[in-house]
Amino acid sequence: MNSPPRQLPDHSQPAEPTSGTLAEGAPGPGRGRGFEADGGAATPDRSGRRRRRPRRLTRGLLRAVFGSPGEVAYELLAPLPGFVCGAALLLILASGLFASVILVGPVLLIGVPFAARGTGAMHRVLLRGLLGERIQPPPRRSRSPRGLLGRARAALTDADGWRSAAFTIAFLPVGALLVLVLATIRLYGLVTLTYPIWWWLVRSDGDHRGLGLGFGGVHLDNWAAALLTGLAGLLPMVLSTWCTRGLLDLAVRPMAHALLGPGRLDARVHVLEDTRALAVQDAAATLRRIERDLHDGAQARMVAVAMTLARARERLARLPGTEPGLVSGRELVDTALAESRTAIGELRELIRGIHPPALDDGLDVALETLAARAGIPATAETDLPVRPPEAIASIAYFCAAELLTNAARHSGATAVRIGAHVDAAPDGRVLRLTVRDDGHGGAHLRRRGAARHAGGTGLAGLAERVSTVDGRLLIVSPDGGPTTITVELPFPRRDDAEPDVLTEAR
Repeated sequence: MNSPPRQLPDHSQPAEPTSGTLAEGAPGPGRGRGFEADGGAATPDRSGRRRRRPRRLTRGLLRAVFGSPGEVAYELLAPLPGFVCGAALLLILASGLFASVILVGPVLLIGVPFAARGTGAMHRVLLRGLLGERIQPPPRRSRSPRGLLGRARAALTDADGWRSAAFTIAFLPVGALLVLVLATIRLYGLVTLTYPIWWWLVRSDGDHRGLGLGFGGVHLDNWAAALLTGLAGLLPMVLSTWCTRGLLDLAVRPMAHALLGPGRLDARVHVLEDTRALAVQDAAATLRRIERDLHDGAQARMVAVAMTLARARERLARLPGTEPGLVSGRELVDTALAESRTAIGELRELIRGIHPPALDDGLDVALETLAARAGIPATAETDLPVRPPEAIASIAYFCAAELLTNAARHSGATAVRIGAHVDAAPDGRVLRLTVRDDGHGGAHLRRRGAARHAGGTGLAGLAERVSTVDGRLLIVSPDGGPTTITVELPFPRRDDAEPDVLTEAR
């Protein structure tokens, strides 16, 4: 049976869109907002670019004539508080210098850097909010030393405060120039630019209209002259914008970055602190990885070897006979099994020394476990609302373990009390670990250059370990006891957005 003839497709009519093709006008590759199909490749839509060009051109012309809104706002808002703060600071500085022969002068000079830090913060807020200049504030002052003379010396040697004072005083002439440009060139340009409006609204005495602007008997009393005057006002507006921008780019911004931000030494110290923190974290992560590899790899293999040797010993024990070779083989297997068990024990001690497993449950649990395993009666009291970083917790644990060992071996103590709590600090938080024993006292750090066998070698090692994170080791150990050793370990907040548990508790 013959099949009907197959009809050929008619290419003269457009094919209907199928699921694999796109209908006319449908968005596809290379189509959509801002793109058009060109030989299968996506190219920017020319019409979209043409629509954006007038906007960019208009925006550029407005910024060239009037300046950016932030620059105009800074020109209006910054000079007045700058004048007030600069004049007050200059008056205090001059009074302090002239009265330096008496006791009043140094007191006034002490207040200059303290007040300048506040004015510097104000200028940084204005620069960031109006000009978009993000200047990092200088680091906070460290704790003032004890004593009146120490605090006065610290205030007078506050380099960041004196640099802020220099910017506040140097801003006086710059602010005066900004006000001069605003009150003369920009204001005159604004009046001239809007003259057609004033010409239409104001009627002067006589036969002439407008504000009465005349030049050599020629009065601007018609629309053509008013419009030309308005166009001429563009020149002073452009000039004032350029002058303002030049003052900001050549004076305000460079001085602000040089005097209001951290100094070169502070910036270098900050970089080194970050680098050291990263190195400490990397070292802690590396030790954690080594501990995991030893625990899951070498220790597991050693346990398998010990189990294999134990099975071999059982099989050898079942064999009858007392031949010398059989007896020697049994002894070798027994020796290998004992050595493997010893190696497993040493390996576990090594793993525990790299990263104690108790730290996985937190420092508080680790310290309680350490106190329970101490050779003398020991108690642990912890208050850790915030979990410290892994590197800080590891240092605190090893310090507590070393201090417990020293108390058990050398102090003759009968009881030890361990305390750990977290306090708020200006730059973050600080973990304070305290170990107190009722021994005979006399603990001290070994001085540099002392013999290795001198006392305090272990404490010196702890001090070196604590100093890697800017910590301190404080020892109070009079002869006859008791001994109280405090380890302070600062660490930053993990997330400033999180609520401060310590602040809420207090």
